[in-house]
Amino acid sequence: MGVKTDALKDIGALLRLENSPVAIRLDSEGAGPSGMGEMMMMMMEERFTGYAPASCTFWRLGIDSSFYTVEDDHRCSIGKVTHGLREVGEVLSNEDVMLLTSIGWIGRDEIARLPRLPRSKVIHYTPVDGLSEEDASRLDLLVFFCNAAQAMLVVDAAEHAGIEYRVRSKPTCAILAEAYSREGVAIGLGCTPSRLRTPYDESSLFVAIHSNVVERLVEHLRPIVKAEEFLHANKTMLV
Repeated sequence: MGVKTDALKDIGALLRLENSPVAIRLDSEGAGPSGMGEMMMMMMEERFTGYAPASCTFWRLGIDSSFYTVEDDHRCSIGKVTHGLREVGEVLSNEDVMLLTSIGWIGRDEIARLPRLPRSKVIHYTPVDGLSEEDASRLDLLVFFCNAAQAMLVVDAAEHAGIEYRVRSKPTCAILAEAYSREGVAIGLGCTPSRLRTPYDESSLFVAIHSNVVERLVEHLRPIVKAEEFLHANKTMLV
């Protein structure tokens, strides 16, 4: 059935996000012989060009442009794992993983327990502001940057809607797989390697939402935001 673009755009408007949320679509077929439909879709997009030191960098770039990535575009070894692009054993000897494990930032066993997206050949990123109805119908995840007040509203709406959510820290990229595997919402506190590589400011938080719960979340977000707006407009009643 997919998600209506109005619901996707309403999230940004209700939360008064500074930037457009980014729609993410996972493509297991890519442009291979059995993926001709996907090939035509990809011809309308551009493959990512340039250098992205971490997979979460694509969230920032996806605010302004539509593109797709393949495994070679993902430079962060842990990001390759959480995005289902590599097995854990294939990255443990990589320099970035050896650095992070050697200083105790993360353990090899912790990497093995990270949630993972299903195996994909291509990952598409599109700003919600430029999303068509057809694109919305194929959406897998929604991700956006926010502040603490906005994240609080998302959590409140998830609780009212009975949507499973989790707040997690490192690594930042794991929120996509967390939201996907739980078919719910994941709030990311961010992590130092991600902040150094992307970069984004220390006050930024992240929200990932599975497409199946977007409309239900928006439905419960509306009255919550309305109550918040009333409080702000009548703050003298509280002070």
